[in-house]
Amino acid sequence: DMRSFDGAERATQQDATNYRLPAKSVGQQRFQDMPIGLVADHGVAAKRVLIRRIHQESMTQLAMGCQAVLVRGASGNYYVYHLEITSEYYKQKWVVCKRYSEFYRLRKRLLARLAAHKKQRGCSVCGAVRDQLKDVGFPRRIVMFKDPSTLVGRRTAGLEEFIVALCEYLAAEQEVEVCSEIASTRFLVKEFLQFPLEHENQHVRSIRQLKYVDPRDVHVDSDSCPICLCEWAELDGNQLVLSPCGHFFHEHCINEWYRTRFDCPICRTISGEDENNNNY
Repeated sequence: DMRSFDGAERATQQDATNYRLPAKSVGQQRFQDMPIGLVADHGVAAKRVLIRRIHQESMTQLAMGCQAVLVRGASGNYYVYHLEITSEYYKQKWVVCKRYSEFYRLRKRLLARLAAHKKQRGCSVCGAVRDQLKDVGFPRRIVMFKDPSTLVGRRTAGLEEFIVALCEYLAAEQEVEVCSEIASTRFLVKEFLQFPLEHENQHVRSIRQLKYVDPRDVHVDSDSCPICLCEWAELDGNQLVLSPCGHFFHEHCINEWYRTRFDCPICRTISGEDENNNNY
């Protein structure tokens, strides 16, 4: 059902060939007035692939470092583990502060969910990811040490190792997309690690707003992609897309652009804004 994906039914080929660019407005670059031809399904299949890749690849290119911080509370002292995360994908850095018990509950919950899905649906992907997580040396809950700093040191190293491995397994190049449970697990982990989900959601909305153009049926005013400056004839496997504001880009180029910003490279129109928050 195409309505469930982009809110519109699949257009007929006749409708696609009659699509016209947005009207000109004062202060914007000139647009061509001729109708253009869109790909048969408006690029729905290509968008799905790209959005899945965004959800997956945003868990890659991560650098992490964990430190233990002593907190002196009214009921006693305890340690909080500060996990500093740097995302090369989104060019952002943030710090997550969690107690050991929170990491412990996360691992327990993930293993239970993956095991249940494997048992109920016979999902080999969930079974494989669960086995990988169990093999990671998660620090034990109760260990007796004369020196508390030894316990804290082992937990610090073990928790960092677990989170790094967890993100690696959930972003691995495998057939994880056939399993909805893996996608749900990935989102759960991103919430726990306080990923920039608002940014990622706007990235996804921006991709959904693109129109995929048939390059055989369009003559673009500009000679090259405004981002990579390569000529349109050199698509090299890239697809030609049209932004809501009426500018053409390579699919790969505009996706890379949306990783860090959402203003159009030409007219600075913002893409992917949440319609529910347009009053802010």
